[in-house]
Parts: sequence; C-alpha cells; structure tokens
Amino acid sequence: MFCPHCGASVKDGDAFCSSCGKALNSVSGGNAPASGAASAGNASPKKSIGDIPTIWVVVAIVAIAAALYFLWPGGDDASDADSGTVQTPTTVQQPAASSQPATASSEPKSPLTMFVSQVDNSAYPQVTLYTKIADQAGSTPSGLDASQFTVTETDSSGSQYAATVEQVVPLAVGDAMNINLVVDQSGSMRARSKMDSAKKAASSFVDEMVKTQGNVAEITSFNDYVYNRQPFTSSAALLNSAIDAVSPTGETALYDALYWALQRTNLKSGSRVVIAFTDGEENGSNCSLNDVITLSQQTGIPVYIVGVGGDVNRSSLQSLASSCNGAYYDAASDDLAQALRQIYQSIYDDQRSMCRVVFTSTCPGSTSATRTVLLSCSDSGPFAGQISHTYVPVTSISSYDTSVSSQDYVLPGSASKYYSRSELEKMSLWELYLARNEIFARHGRGFKNQDLTDYFATKRWYTQTYTPEEFDAISSSQLNDYELKNVQTMYEIEQSRNSPYLETAE
Repeated sequence: MFCPHCGASVKDGDAFCSSCGKALNSVSGGNAPASGAASAGNASPKKSIGDIPTIWVVVAIVAIAAALYFLWPGGDDASDADSGTVQTPTTVQQPAASSQPATASSEPKSPLTMFVSQVDNSAYPQVTLYTKIADQAGSTPSGLDASQFTVTETDSSGSQYAATVEQVVPLAVGDAMNINLVVDQSGSMRARSKMDSAKKAASSFVDEMVKTQGNVAEITSFNDYVYNRQPFTSSAALLNSAIDAVSPTGETALYDALYWALQRTNLKSGSRVVIAFTDGEENGSNCSLNDVITLSQQTGIPVYIVGVGGDVNRSSLQSLASSCNGAYYDAASDDLAQALRQIYQSIYDDQRSMCRVVFTSTCPGSTSATRTVLLSCSDSGPFAGQISHTYVPVTSISSYDTSVSSQDYVLPGSASKYYSRSELEKMSLWELYLARNEIFARHGRGFKNQDLTDYFATKRWYTQTYTPEEFDAISSSQLNDYELKNVQTMYEIEQSRNSPYLETAE
C-alpha cells in the first residue's frame, strides 16, 4: 500500500508513514491509495500504470512512436518504398581536429575586391581584362587560377553567354605597357616655373618607366594645337628629347589632346593608359567632353588627370577622369616636380599591380554594340567577389583625327627659306627626323618607317609617288637649294645628339 500523504510505500498494518510521519488511514486491500485520500494533504496521490485506463496507454505509445519516426535521422525518407524495410539511420560524422583539410567549398570564402581598369580587344574574340584583384589587405592574393573565375557576357538584347576564363595572371616583367604622357604647354605654364618643374617630373618618370622591359611611352603636348612630340618608344633619349622641346605658349585644348592620345594609344596592344596634366581650364578644343568620354569607353583605355595649381576646374576634371575609368589628382604648384613624380609613380604602380584576365568571347551578337561582361569568382573556388564592365568588342577608330592634329607642316617654309641652326636645335629628335623627311614627302617619297607612314598618311597634301629606293636615286635633282641646305643642317644636329633615328630605315 501507499501513504495517502506523500505516496511512499508502506507496510500493511503500519499506523504511521515511515517517510512523512503522518497517520495512515485504513484502506481496503490493493496497491494504490484511496481515490479520496488526497483531500487530507497537499500532495496528489500517485497511480500505478495498472490504474491508467488501457486506451490512454495505447495513445501514449502511438505518440511516442510518431515522435521517434519524425525525429530519427533520415526523417520521412527512412523507409524503403519498394521493399518496406527500414534503412539504417546514418550518423553525420564531424571531422576530427587532425583530419584532412576541408575542401574549398566547406571553408569560408575569402572576399576579393575587383576593378576592371581597361579592356584590350585588339585580338577579339580573345579579350583581356586588366583587373585589380585585391584581398582584404589590399594585395593580390597568391595562387590565383583561371579555374577560380567565370565570365558571362550580356549583349545589347539582354542575352547571356558564358565564356571560359583561360588565364588569370599578374602583370609580369616583359608584359607590354603603353603610356601616353600628355603635357600641357599652354602659356599659363610659364608662371612660377611650372613648365620646368613639369619637365623634370616627366623626365624622371620616363627614365624609371623604360627600365622595365616591355614598357613604352609616347609624349603628346598641347596648347591651341596638339603635337605628337614623340611616338611610342622605349628610348629614354628620344622621350627626354621630346620633353625638353616643349615650350609654353597659347591656349588650352585639353579635350583635343586627350582625344588624340586615345586614338594613338588604341593602336597599341597590351596594357594601355593615358596620363595628362593641365594647369588651366579647357578653352580651345574642337572635341567635346562627351567625345573624349565616349572614345575612352569605346577603346577601354583609362584616362588619369593631374590638376596643377588652383586655377583648374577641379570638379570638371574629376568627373572627366571618373567617366574615363581613371582618377583625378591634385598637384600643388609648390614643389611641383616632386608632387608630379609621386603621382606618376602612384598611377604606374597601380597599373602594374593589375592582373590579366583572358577569355574568348562566345557571344554571337553585334561586335560594334556595347556589351557587359561579368567577372565572378567560381562557386567551387576559395574566393568570393564579382565585377561588371562594359566594352565594345571591335572599334573602328582611325589613327588620327586631323581636326585635332597639329599644323600641316613641322617646318612650313623649309622649301623657301634657310632655317638657322639655333632655330632647329630647339626641336626634339623626332621633330627633326619628321621635318627632314617632310621635305622628301612633299615630293612624293614613300617610307619604310611605320611611324612616318602613319604620320604622313594623315596629311591632305601628301601623295606617295615614289618608293623610297626610287626617290633616293633622283633626290638631288628633285630638291632645291633651300631644301638641300635644311636637310643637311638637320642631319648634322641629329648626328651631334646621337639620334637613334639615324639607324632607322626611312
């Protein structure tokens, strides 16, 4: 029997409970306390299973079975539908601390910041995206591999096409890098020796740049006109000669100069960039701001701009550089040479830190319409991140637009006057070479040098009549005394300055 007060088991005949010490009421035989015994205390009487109606026992068993069915690993898939047999539950094993490293898909992804600086479409359908890929520390992570990235192109109709990424590699020594350095030579650059400081900075920059194999530069200057001071070369002597020859005068045709530089730089393949500086406000161009932005976006070539002093339209230049996928920098007039050197080096270092992401387009759409390319980290790779960029697969950009070019002749009077040695010595080695051959071009001579061919092809007055060999055989009878004397003087100056062009086929 049980105590009606605390439910403890007691012996038949005991007067008091050995557990709670309270008096026991007499009960009729049985193993449970009387149903009304709880009224004598606060505790409720406990029942044995035998006192629970059979129906409730059945309900409890069914409920427990249902709970086990749904909570057991494998859930409602635990039974085999065909055989009716129950599959053995599988326990998920957690890897021990000493187990093999987890796969990339089970590890947290490393976030990457990506930025497409430029697009080289010169070998389309193969396309190269020059892309900044940086980890949280700002460095290019080691171990990048093409299999870790995917490319999707979206054409103008919205259709998407996947392309296989063939290569993801950081720029290395020997990779082509083409820099067009655009120099403001407007009259305002005379103030506070700004022109001298700018020349020192430009010379220092090109000296360092051409030390790296694969790097070439072109010098473009501008005032009212645009001057191709030196075509692309890796020769520090030629580049410095072009920089030294710049003299400040005239207005500021910045947009024309940028348009020209973009056209010229578009002729090159590999990494390409235009870097310009100006100290004044645009006031002399035939091209518009939108012309420059459109050409930059079509060619995929970024434009970086440095504003010198306090007279520049900072917001306008910032907007222009940003729209051309470049950046804007301020350079104070005080210690301008040092400021420009640091800016040039910063831009150069940033471009050299890019990776070449190469893929072959599978998009069948128009090659003259704008496309959007999405570069993403692969789901199976260790990195997370993506970037989109628009580009035009094939651009029909001429090498020069004569509306923004320099005057028709380097030496307009070379056939009718004698130029003094002092006048000619102010010219760069390229200008001397050009002016000397300009005399021959007036008589219809053809040229072997591609730079000369490209240049004279833009002149409305030029028509090739003779091959180089044919003209050289009769040149003495074709040139007048002024032309002969001017050719001789220029040649002597080129010799005295060890011009590399003297060893170049003309």
